[in-house]
Amino acid sequence: MPVAALLLPIPVEVIVGASFLCAGALAWRRRPENHTGILMMLAGTAWFCRDFARLDGDSATRAGELSLNVFLALVTHQVLVFPYGVARSALERTLVGCVYALAVVGYVLSEVVTSTNEYLAGAGILLAVLALYIVVKRWVGATVPERAMLAPIVWAGPPVLVVLAVSIAHNYMDVSLTDAGDTAVDWLQLVYAAIPFAFLAGLLRVQLQRAAVGDLVVELTQAVSPAEVRDALARTLGDPSLELAFSIPDKEGYVDVAGRPLMLAPGDGRAVTRLEGVTLLYDSSLLEDPELVRSAGAAARLALENARLQAELRAHLERRREGEGGQLRVDFVTAPSEHDSLAELTTRELEVLALLAEGRTDRGIAQALYVTPKTVEAHIRSIFRKLDLPADAAIENRRVHAVLTFLRARG
Repeated sequence: MPVAALLLPIPVEVIVGASFLCAGALAWRRRPENHTGILMMLAGTAWFCRDFARLDGDSATRAGELSLNVFLALVTHQVLVFPYGVARSALERTLVGCVYALAVVGYVLSEVVTSTNEYLAGAGILLAVLALYIVVKRWVGATVPERAMLAPIVWAGPPVLVVLAVSIAHNYMDVSLTDAGDTAVDWLQLVYAAIPFAFLAGLLRVQLQRAAVGDLVVELTQAVSPAEVRDALARTLGDPSLELAFSIPDKEGYVDVAGRPLMLAPGDGRAVTRLEGVTLLYDSSLLEDPELVRSAGAAARLALENARLQAELRAHLERRREGEGGQLRVDFVTAPSEHDSLAELTTRELEVLALLAEGRTDRGIAQALYVTPKTVEAHIRSIFRKLDLPADAAIENRRVHAVLTFLRARG
């Protein structure tokens, strides 16, 4: 490789190297479990080590050439493993191994047997094409959350790999260019700075999603059904496939937001996070930021509790319908037993609670019992007090608690 290929314009050297070091340090600080930050810092160090070629002596020149090879290998490695920081398939692991073998072992071989230089350069171009294929394939088969994560590398990765292939052809295969072409190739290497900026864009996406958790709290104040709670969480996390699963105390397994039986089947790209009273089933790509999932769940805690209660209520009602030939019948005439949780309620309060269990509004209950809505409200307040339902809970939650107590007591 000609020494001139290692000596780029000073602005190019400083911008590219500094972008890798600074972005890598920030990424490592924010996401220490993700190896991409370390890879970027190593790439920035290898980039600046090319300047050994500015010193006199063959050893310094070879150190500069080897550093450039290692830098190119690190860049390809980052493109292959973004945004997870590790290779996740046998093909990716094989390509990463081949890239480093070509960068180090291939360089030594080219110094010993100079006739292999062009073949090794051709292998480097082939690896760049395969890396581009991996990025495109990953994008095509990605879910909605995965595409949001991959978007930065989709626009940054292909130009970087193209410039990498052109640089290999020019520097290692002696593809001749005009003086203007040589200068253009030098300045085009500024595109390498897109890799760290792409990862920072990924971090910014996560920060924006974290900010959306605050908006989620506001949105959930308007959510009145389990389905609306699920939809709000799905929008915040960017995963339309998200499901809520509720464990019912006296029922085996789980039910969904409609009270229907639901099988929890993690795998096949799905992940599970268990929160208090509810389980989230979502796209496994969100495991890249598990804290985001937990934060969204915590923000939705009260709404999820209401959703759980409503799902439990629907499951009870569905079971009663199945046991009564498809017709829901609530018997509120029978007096409660001595140990019944409803023992303190009057006959009229039992009638109100039974009609409430049928899904009637206060006005509907008033019409059925030939009383005023104000009288119904007074009966409901008395029911809440006698069932010892917390006064600081949302009114809808207390209604659902009361109905569930009634249904459980009636079997």
